Amino acid sequence: MSKTQQQETHTYFDDNAEKWREKASGVNTNSVNVVSQRNSYVLDVIRERKSTTYMLDVGCGTGDLVCDSSKYVDKSIGIDFSRKMIDIASKKIEEKKHNNCDFLYGSIFDISLTKNMFDLISANGFIEYISEDELIIFLGIVYKALSPSGSLVLGSRNRLFNIFSLNSFTTKEINSGYLDLLLAESIHWTSGKTIKEILGPKLAPTQCNNETHSKTGVNVSTRFQYTPFQLIDILSSCGFEAVEIYPIYVHGAPPSFKNNNLAVHTKISNILQDYARNNQELVPFSSSFMLHIKKK
Repeated sequence: MSKTQQQETHTYFDDNAEKWREKASGVNTNSVNVVSQRNSYVLDVIRERKSTTYMLDVGCGTGDLVCDSSKYVDKSIGIDFSRKMIDIASKKIEEKKHNNCDFLYGSIFDISLTKNMFDLISANGFIEYISEDELIIFLGIVYKALSPSGSLVLGSRNRLFNIFSLNSFTTKEINSGYLDLLLAESIHWTSGKTIKEILGPKLAPTQCNNETHSKTGVNVSTRFQYTPFQLIDILSSCGFEAVEIYPIYVHGAPPSFKNNNLAVHTKISNILQDYARNNQELVPFSSSFMLHIKKK
């Protein structure tokens, strides 16, 4: 993580810890609750596994997923490098008396994890704040910490959505010269085939370090984006295999419509989200996505 990106990320999450808690709680029903969507998918994966003894949530924020997962696992641990986020999370386990939850303040890159300890590791809204080189280091840490039958559930901003957002992100992709490759990958995802059936298309180059985008509610200049196949390709090189993709925040209209019709946009998006599981043709129209990943 570059110093600028690290400082901006740390400042943003420390300054907005309380707002993040409110966002995760779903108090505001007029907007799409992305945090809840991501957490719900992780919980689905946990419930569908044969057993999950130890679970780790990287970039746990205010701890909602850790607390919710404690119903299904023996021990649930969260780690975050925002002290204010960890303080809020720690208060939750005190209030709700979740004796099998724990929170760690610090960076996943600085904490030593026991080999083969965790049956499930999740990282939602995390890899967008680290470089591609750091992503590969992170995946190495995860690979060692996961049990042989363990699951990694990883979230990413979706570069394919830049095509369909029809805004400055789209213009940037047109100027990059790789719009045709992004469109080709989008067509692959709408083919109706499963991940294993889809032959990986030729990929556009991944985003450059320190590349900046227009702000989308988070005051961090560089937030990395990957297409699903870009991320799957990196995962494969690190010894992982993606077994399922799950669209997050499906858009039924471009963001410009949302700005003037928030209630309608939210209703349409929430309806579409109900069909996100096992309908990967929605992937190009989702602003982010999650992958359920296993060791090869």
